[in-house]
Amino acid sequence: MIEIFGIFLSLLLFFSFSLFPLNVKLYEKLLFTKINYTYDFLFLNLLINFLILFIISFTTLNYFNYFLFVIFSSFVLNIIYYFNDLNIKLKIFKNLNFIFFVIINLLIFTYLSKDPTLSWDGLENWYYKAQGFFYNYNFFDLKVIGGVDYYPHFGTLLWGFFWKNSLLQYEYSGRLIYVFIFLLSIFSICDLLKNKNNVKIIIITGLILVCFDNFLFKGYQEILSFSFLIFASKNFFYYLQKQKNIFLVISFVCFNFLPWIKNEGYLFVVVFSISLLIFIEQFPKKSAILLFILFSILMLLIKHLLFSYYLESNLIHGGNFYLPNIAETISFIKLFSIGFVVALFKYKIWFLILISFYLFSKKSGNFKKFRSLISLLRINLILFFILVLCIYISVIKHEYGLNWWIENSLDRIIYQISGLFIIGVIIYINNMKIKF
Repeated sequence: MIEIFGIFLSLLLFFSFSLFPLNVKLYEKLLFTKINYTYDFLFLNLLINFLILFIISFTTLNYFNYFLFVIFSSFVLNIIYYFNDLNIKLKIFKNLNFIFFVIINLLIFTYLSKDPTLSWDGLENWYYKAQGFFYNYNFFDLKVIGGVDYYPHFGTLLWGFFWKNSLLQYEYSGRLIYVFIFLLSIFSICDLLKNKNNVKIIIITGLILVCFDNFLFKGYQEILSFSFLIFASKNFFYYLQKQKNIFLVISFVCFNFLPWIKNEGYLFVVVFSISLLIFIEQFPKKSAILLFILFSILMLLIKHLLFSYYLESNLIHGGNFYLPNIAETISFIKLFSIGFVVALFKYKIWFLILISFYLFSKKSGNFKKFRSLISLLRINLILFFILVLCIYISVIKHEYGLNWWIENSLDRIIYQISGLFIIGVIIYINNMKIKF
């Protein structure tokens, strides 16, 4: 019974971090919106708090002090906001969609609590970083703990922080934040749907079913990359639609957290930046896009310098770039093709993505309003496929063998990438005439 109460308390804790520091009125003013923003509002507050926590991780400040500050401030200010009509009113809790969000969180929290075991990589590498943050370590202390030095720390910072500040301080309590962020991203992207609540809930359920993988919540970080890419793509879409720089800034922050979640996040940022350069003539505000690219490069350089100087930098995991011979090429095509198809069937969201983009081409006249976004995503689809090919070509002669790399990582890499393209599925669904 106490464990169930602890799970419920964890959800309340996540909401506390999602309702501070911005109130609804300020959010509406900053983001020029008054409709369908509940989950974006919650995420933006989370993102601000995550950014502050991330900065604290490079200092000797105590994380618990920030925890107390947020909990106290969120509680007091939201009471004030409520009575001054500045924040979410009680009516939101009567919203069927939001009730479903709460219930799904509690169900998955409970499900994970019944089997809280960690995967091999989660236990051997990521767990030690999370444990370090549990004991108030900072970034510069990571060199003295177990695991791989060159793995980034943002995901494990969240894991350790919410583990430490949970009721029972069970390790899995820290990983529940991954579930919350995952569901927040799915519900947020589905806010773009024009369907009624009952249809929207069916679509949300379908997306959760094809995107949820219990294995990834056993200490892996891919779920965060996937979710942050959903938010990055949605805010970039808003930027294209409204030309308001605030959306570009949010997208920028989401993209530039990726290298601090997984090392391949470097490559994701580079690929998206290249796509922006290819598409640069289509943007009304070219200077804003160039600043996005330049500051992204600067952020990558800062991370590389920090890891090179204080920890260890290994962006290619021992891979080498070279041109394979004919025999190696034939073997690569065979192994990669099999692994790629297996990965697609494992993460079936890709079938919806590929079907959507095929239909965009067949019915381009129906999507004129979204032409810029669809064209940009199409470029990214090609570039990301080339990226994945290059990653696995680089490990053809790795000591573990190409087959090992394909079997143990290809599915997780394409899962992360899918987060960028789910918005395409939503755009296509909006064009379908679904009536209930």
